[in-house]
Amino acid sequence: MQVINVIVNSTWLVDLFVYGPIAIQRRINLNEPKGFRLENPFYSDIEMDKSQFGVRATITAFASSSHLAQKAALLFFGQMLDVLAYHIDSPLLLSLTERTGRLSDNPVARRIIDEDTWRSCFREARLLALSEPSFMRALGWYHKGLITENPLDKFLAYWNSIEIVASKYHPPIPQGRSTGSKSTIWESFKLIWGECEYWPIILGDKQWIDANYDLRVSIAHGTGPVDINQVEIVLGKLETIGKVAHAFLTKWRGEQLNPKLPPELLNKFGYG
Repeated sequence: MQVINVIVNSTWLVDLFVYGPIAIQRRINLNEPKGFRLENPFYSDIEMDKSQFGVRATITAFASSSHLAQKAALLFFGQMLDVLAYHIDSPLLLSLTERTGRLSDNPVARRIIDEDTWRSCFREARLLALSEPSFMRALGWYHKGLITENPLDKFLAYWNSIEIVASKYHPPIPQGRSTGSKSTIWESFKLIWGECEYWPIILGDKQWIDANYDLRVSIAHGTGPVDINQVEIVLGKLETIGKVAHAFLTKWRGEQLNPKLPPELLNKFGYG
């Protein structure tokens, strides 16, 4: 006799903790669609409450095991958090573990995130995840740059957020020019900011892209030594590359990106 294994999905409640310079004034309850299943979309209940070091969220997840439920909740809530972190330009660490006691880096001032902002970030994450996944990945890398404490990883994350967008969406590369990432970034910067002397933050620095690309290759591929001198060089570049990345993503999202969904999704998920 053949034995058929049937996996039955169950409903789980997953607690997540957001650590960072944010707060909520009162408990917030949301009901947000997970994914874009047209026939039977699964809506997740989200309850957010105050926490000593940020926000506590309880997520409804539908999965065959607690492990998969945790993974689903982290992905679902984490994409929204990528959008929020970029929106407020602040590091937001997501964890399954609740911290206790006092933290030396506990922020003195915390930004209050209201219900409308949470809803807007869920909405933006859904829209980008379906229609513009490359841009969504770029926001994820930018968020990684905000939260990591390793200066080399921070530099790579900020650079990746720029490179992903430029590689995916760049305008045509002039004939005779290399089609590599340096050219795609250069032409993308020109498209939104004009000639190099008008670029914000790095005005007139025609070597900025080349120098940072070479540093990226040195770090990522190990072509240069990782010593205190290299770390000091990277540390000196982090503030600028972070500002350039945020300005670039903001300008591109506002003026170049036009995410569209099929009509049936527009109506079903409230984008109409």
